[in-house]
Amino acid sequence: MCQELITVTQVSRALGLSTRMLRYYEDLGLIESCRREGYAYRLYTQEAIARLRQIVILRKLRLPLREIGQILEDPSAQAAIRVFQERIAGLDAEREALDTIRIILSQLLDALKNQYWLPARRVLLDDKQLAGLTGLADLAEALPQQIQQKETRTMEDLNKAEQEQGKLSNVRIVHLPEATVACAHYVGPEPENHAGAMIADFARENRLWEKGGSVRLYGFNHPNPPPEGGEYGYEFWVTIPDDMEVPAPLTKRRFPGGTYAAHCIQMGNFHEWQWLFGWAYESAEWEINGSGTPEDMYGCLEEHLNYYDHIKDTPEGEPEIAQLDLLIPVRKK
Repeated sequence: MCQELITVTQVSRALGLSTRMLRYYEDLGLIESCRREGYAYRLYTQEAIARLRQIVILRKLRLPLREIGQILEDPSAQAAIRVFQERIAGLDAEREALDTIRIILSQLLDALKNQYWLPARRVLLDDKQLAGLTGLADLAEALPQQIQQKETRTMEDLNKAEQEQGKLSNVRIVHLPEATVACAHYVGPEPENHAGAMIADFARENRLWEKGGSVRLYGFNHPNPPPEGGEYGYEFWVTIPDDMEVPAPLTKRRFPGGTYAAHCIQMGNFHEWQWLFGWAYESAEWEINGSGTPEDMYGCLEEHLNYYDHIKDTPEGEPEIAQLDLLIPVRKK
């Protein structure tokens, strides 16, 4: 029996998780929710909340969801010990590689300062400089051992570290082509599931993968979840041939395409929207060119990558999408 039930809106506010993220965690089996008769939305127990708090912290430590599931399901601490050891080893290797790069950059900087009157290309291509950098593997092995920090780290420190990690440096600028799309829109509980199922059924019935060209799937909140929580909607667009008929309740429209800032995520990592917006606000070259209204998520899109193969290989239900592109409309300043 479920007791002390907490609404999905309350959980979302308290933990800073979107309702979509909560549903994704549940789909993966990381948490469980309850349903109350006559109430369409998910409800959570105190035990589920405690488990979610653990997931939030482990995600801030950059652990994959699959490994988090192994940790939480293991009746002993063995899985956690293994995962933490592997993660620490990976971080040590990453730190060593960064130290190598820093040492080499420092060496080159010293050479440039000592011959500042020469063009940089001549200094960087100097035979002596290149000869000093030929043994990069040996250099990495010769790096000094780092002093282990034993200070206690607080949640505030962890949040700062996450923010620093969230400064994107690999944002792509892409042009989405103009296209005719079939649209599925649903407002109510779990709108992504309902709209996604409508699009998947339509794509299979028409065997879109046989119509020539790519099959691309875009989605966005429509409307965005209100700040106080409650009902919201989601809309999916799948690209179709220009002359294809679209049956109700789906609709047909023309997507004008445009220029977007793109950042690829693993399914479920929707918190990285905040990272992409941070990049857009700080960009010296690009500015956001959105719709200005939350009604359509300000013109932003989520492209479910490789939908062509996923829908072709899924005979029923929604296909499992591993990666998405988060897309913000932009223009040059």
